[in-house]
Amino acid sequence: MPINDAVPVPPPHGSLPPCPSCALTDQVRSVPAVHLGERRNVTVRTSGRDGRTETREREEVSALGRALAPAPPATTAAIQALAVLSFPTLVGAVITFIEGMTQRNAAVDQGPDLSPPDWVTKHPGFPGDFPTDLPGFPKAAPASPLAHAPAPLADANDTPTVLLVSYLLLAVTIALLAGATALFLARRRRLAGRPQAERLWNQAWYCARCGTAHFPPTAGQGAGALGLADFRKAVWTAGGYGDLADRYRP
Repeated sequence: MPINDAVPVPPPHGSLPPCPSCALTDQVRSVPAVHLGERRNVTVRTSGRDGRTETREREEVSALGRALAPAPPATTAAIQALAVLSFPTLVGAVITFIEGMTQRNAAVDQGPDLSPPDWVTKHPGFPGDFPTDLPGFPKAAPASPLAHAPAPLADANDTPTVLLVSYLLLAVTIALLAGATALFLARRRRLAGRPQAERLWNQAWYCARCGTAHFPPTAGQGAGALGLADFRKAVWTAGGYGDLADRYRP
C-alpha cells in the first residue's frame, strides 16, 4: 500500500497525542501543567527608611504562563486606577470637611451680638412704650419700621469655600468608587462562563519544540497546531469572553 494512502493510527489510550506540527511527543506537555510551572514566588527585599530590610514575596507569571491563561488577569488596570484614586480624594474630603466646619463654627462664635440688653427687653411695654424722653438724654427721633428688624446672620448661614470643596471631593470619591464597582461587576458577569473555558483548556496540549498548542480530536476544535493567540481565542470564546482575547495579547 502506498505510504500516502496509509491511515493514521490513533495513539494508545493514555499516551500523549503527538504535536500536529512536528509529529513528536518528547516536548508535549499538558497546558495546565505548563501554566502552573510558569508561576513562581519571588522574594523581594527592600530597605526601609530606618535602615531595616523588609522581605516580602510576590507571585510572578512568565509570558508563556500569561499566554496560556484560561481567563484574563484577576484585576484590570482601570479598576485598580479608580480604586487608588478614590483614596486620596476621600482623605481630602474628610480633611476639608473638618476645616470647613471649624471655620463655620468660628464665624458663628465670633459674630457680634446685636440683640437688645435684658433690662430693655424685659420692660413690660417694650418696645411700644419704652421711654425716650429721659432727663439728660436728647429726644430720640422717630424710629423707622425697620429699626428693630433682626440683623442678618450672614456669617452663620454662609458656607465656607473649603466646605464646598469638601462636598466636591466627596462627590468625586463616590463617582470613582461607583465606576470601579460597575467595572468589577461587569467583568464578573462576562467571566461567568470561565468553567466552560477551563473544561476545554484542561484538554489542551503544548509543544515546547514548536511553541504551539493543540487539542485532541475529542475536543471538537480540530487537530491542527495553534499559535498562542489563536489558542487563547479558542479557549476564551468557549467561555463567552473571546472578545477580550484581542485586548490581552500574549
